[in-house]
This record gives sequence, structure tokens and C-alpha cells, in this order.
Amino acid sequence: MTRLSSPTHRRDGGGGRRRGRALLRLRAGAATAAGLLLLGFAAPAQAVDPTVSLNNKRTGWDANEPNLSHAQVSSSAFGQRWSTAVSGAVLAQPLVTGTNVIAATENNDVYGLDPATGKANWTRQLGPAWPTSAVSCNDPAAHTGITATPVYDSSSNTVYLTSKANDGPDVDHPHWYLHALNASTGAERSGWPVTIQGTPTNSPGHPFNAKTANGRPGLLLMNGSVYAAFASYCDTGPYVGQVVGVNVSTRKLTLWSTEAGSDTMEAGIWQSGGGLVSDGTGRIFVATGNGAGTGASPSPGPGNRPPGHLGESVIRLGVNSDGSLSAKDFFSPTNNRTMDSNDTDLGSGGPTALPSGFGTATHPHLLVEVGKDGRVFLLDRDNLGGMGQGPNGTDNPVSMAGPFEGVWGHPAVFGGGGGYVYTVSTDTGNGRSPMRALRYGLNGSGVPTLTSAGTSNEGFGYGSGSPVVTSNGTNPGSALVWAVWSGSGAGGVGGELRVYDAVPVNGVMHLRRSFPIGTAAKFVVPATDSGRVFVGTRDGHIVAFGSQ
Repeated sequence: MTRLSSPTHRRDGGGGRRRGRALLRLRAGAATAAGLLLLGFAAPAQAVDPTVSLNNKRTGWDANEPNLSHAQVSSSAFGQRWSTAVSGAVLAQPLVTGTNVIAATENNDVYGLDPATGKANWTRQLGPAWPTSAVSCNDPAAHTGITATPVYDSSSNTVYLTSKANDGPDVDHPHWYLHALNASTGAERSGWPVTIQGTPTNSPGHPFNAKTANGRPGLLLMNGSVYAAFASYCDTGPYVGQVVGVNVSTRKLTLWSTEAGSDTMEAGIWQSGGGLVSDGTGRIFVATGNGAGTGASPSPGPGNRPPGHLGESVIRLGVNSDGSLSAKDFFSPTNNRTMDSNDTDLGSGGPTALPSGFGTATHPHLLVEVGKDGRVFLLDRDNLGGMGQGPNGTDNPVSMAGPFEGVWGHPAVFGGGGGYVYTVSTDTGNGRSPMRALRYGLNGSGVPTLTSAGTSNEGFGYGSGSPVVTSNGTNPGSALVWAVWSGSGAGGVGGELRVYDAVPVNGVMHLRRSFPIGTAAKFVVPATDSGRVFVGTRDGHIVAFGSQ
């Protein structure tokens, strides 16, 4: 990550340099002759918002929101319903458990708020937050407590979250914990928290560094384990990217490093707050930034033979029979060293797995990755593409769009109208960094593609968040795209929640409404549930929007 001292040097969001929801009926219609598997985009069941961007694929698509229709959102009856003050900046997406909105702050405070009124049903304090000034940094907040979006397990009514506490002998020896809280009361589950510590199985002698480690991506709950990922603050070393898994039954830890045999070669996992992605049991996808320019960049080779050093890469991890993790597949652009040295890192973006309905018989499982250089890579989750495996040693994605503007965040998805993917780009200094809609389709050879279909007239500044989509099933006339705009002032002052029609008209994404939220937090993602939208802010509020 990079210093925020100049427009081209960005930190907390992925890879800089030191310098720098009920089951829906299937959509009618046969597959096209070209081989599209578009028998329907079935949206997952949703009665809660349990994880960052709604589901483990991180699509951000909430397809059961009939009370967030175009007409209702445009009505004067729709607006801010409540704003509840909390202690500390809120970078984690709020979660909705049905009876509570769970809010977690950088002061290590956790709240259970009534979704209708904002009244605090319970609060819990998890220890003194750690001052980021200890590593000469003030980003993403002056203190680090809870940064990553927690994850909610409805089967046990438990919220899992990571927190950093300044509870060691001195500021140089903080602790990272994984907590398990009763979602109805905030009480810690018996046997918790678990201290995050130990050494990656693929990197003996290079243990987890609690001081320099920064955990930004949202947590993943998969097959009885919770997974978190780490990078750094302001590129302060020594650091490497690491993934930590904790079995919730045995509380056994496992660690994996992006840079085997090193604790200094970087390859952090930031993803600007996007979550670890999973498309099924034992499969985890992450993206890294930095590391390729430190003399240990990935070398040309097939994806199914990942090297030990995986900077500037999309990586598929597998969970082994003993619970340990290992890299199974990867993709890294052939210019990974240049991306690293020019601060145009891949890992500023988090991956998004496209749901069923996107894809072909040849490429049924797709993933989107876009970072600072604006290239939109469409990858095959079962064969990511390695490095230099295309013709004449070029890249080997399924397809590529762009380059467009740089992205600090991850895409959202809508499965109606043929399928769309949405990105929020970052101001590149020209004041024209829009929300972009990319239409899914096939080229003349039947290869899946994403093509730019429209952009917003309004620009988005650095620190703006990743989009989410609400709809009533796959009806294109019901779909809306929501995103937090970072504001016109420094540090998120004057932030807004913006909402756009999901289907562009004449190449333009129509801004339906915008709502002030106060001071926007960096890279925040709205939560949606039951006709309401919830946003956390940098100045310590949870703000709810909906109809009267």
C-alpha cells in the first residue's frame, strides 16, 4: 500500500508500493445457439445480510428487494430513517442478522442495533484499539480495532470477527484475535477469542507479525472454518500477505503465506475491503498486490503449478484434508513487475465470482478481477490462466475488457437483462472516474466477454466504496445499483449514498437519487435487507435508509 501524500500514491486498498438471498424462479428462455447457459439466473436465498457483499461469491446482488423499487426509492417517503452514533470509525460493512444490525468499529466496539429504529439492543467492547501511528501510519484510521467485515453464522447465531488490541507489554506487541459473539446479546462464546498467531505451513521460520499485519478483507465462513487475510499499513514492513483459518469447532489455526520462505517480500492481500471469495467447499480465491518487483515475482508457467511467490496474482487456495491451505491455481499478468513498480497493482481490486447463468459449457465458472490499471480480467475459476500461457507468451484470461479507469474495490453483479457487472472507479486526477456497467455476452467465437455498456455522468473520488445491487428477481426494471461516494472534501467529508438505475440508457447510468451520510469511510460497502439500506461512516455513525 502506498502513502496518501499524492493523488497517484494510494494506501489501504490493495497493493501499492512503499511509494506508492428466497429461491427465485428460473428466468424463462432457452440457451442461445452460441452456447450461453442462460436458462436463468437463480439468486441465492436471503433473509439476512451475513457477510460482505451478501454472499461468498461477493456478487453484492440482493434479488429479493421488492420494496426497493424504482418508484419507491424515488418517492418522498424514501429517505434517511435513522442515524445512530457509535464509538469509532466504521470501515466494516454492517451485517443484518434479522433481529439486529451488527456494527463494528475501529475502537473495538461492537453494536447490535434494531433494524427499524437504530436503538442499541446491546454493545460490547473488545479491548483497547491499537494506534496505527506505531507504524508511522494513520490509515485506514487513527486506531485499528475491527476493520474487516465480520461474518454471521445463522446456524449458530454467531458473529465472527477479527480485532486488533493494544494489550501487549508495549505498543510493538499487540495481539490479533478472532472473536465469536452471540448475535442476540453480544456475549463471547465459550472458549473464545482465539489469538491469531503461528507460522504458515508453507513458510517455516516466518511467523505471523501482529504489529505490521493489517486485516482489511471481509471474513469468509466456509465448511466450519473462518478465514481472514492480511497485508500491511502504508506499506510498512516487514510484511507478507497471509491467510489465516480457524476451525470453529476445534479452534485450530492454520496459516498460509503468499511469499513462501519470506517475511519481507510483500504480496499483501488488501482488496480494498472486498472479501475472500469461495465458490464451494475447500476453494478460496484472493488477489495480491505488490511483491512482484522484489525479485520474487511469479515466473511464466501454467496455473496449476503455482510458484512459491505470488505477488500481483489471483490465487485459488485449496483446503487440504488436515485443514492446511495450499495454492492450487493462479493468474498473474505478464507485466506484473511493471505493475508493481508503477503502483498499478492488481490487488487493489477484490475478486468477484459470477453466479450460475453466466458462462458457457467450456467456461461455466467465471471470476472478474480488476485493479489499478483498469484492465477487467474475466477468468475461469477452474483454470485461472497462470502466467504467460497465451499466444506468444501473452496473458491467458478467458477475455479482457479495457483498460478503463483504476478500481479500488470489487465488482457487483446483476443477472437480469442478459447479465451485468458494475465497477466503481477512482478519480485519476481528471475528475472523470465513473461507475461503469459492463454487459455480459459472447464474442463471435462463443467466448464469454464483458463489454462497457454505460457509465455515470458523475465521478467517484478516491476512497469511494464497492457497489451493491438490489432487484425484484431478475426484472431489469426493478434493479438499482448503490454505492458510497467519498465526498468532495478531504477524508470523506460530504459523503453520499448514491443509487443508479442498473440498466444504462444510451450509454448512461442514470443517477436516481443521492443521500448525504456525513463523513464517508474508506471503501465501505452498503448493506441491504428488507427494503432498507445501511451504511457505516468514518465519523462514527450507522445510517439507515428506507420508506416510512
